[in-house]
Amino acid sequence: MPNTHHHFKIFKPYGCLSQFKQEKMKNKSLLGDFYNFPENTMAIGRLDHDSEGLLLLTTDGMLSYKVTSKSIEKEYYVYYYS
Repeated sequence: MPNTHHHFKIFKPYGCLSQFKQEKMKNKSLLGDFYNFPENTMAIGRLDHDSEGLLLLTTDGMLSYKVTSKSIEKEYYVYYYS
């Protein structure tokens, strides 16, 4: 039976870290605080703590590697609010 991977899209809010494990001495909200994701879920790319937007998550490490590699062209849109 082939491995079944899970894929998610989430709106990462401002002030949340694009990770699942807490760093030492930091008390910040994490992606895992929003939903009980399956074990080994990882973000494909990242958004900074001070940004918000669409973030893709997967349990497929090879997919994450392929998407973040330079072989796939990416385009980013940034909005600045003052």
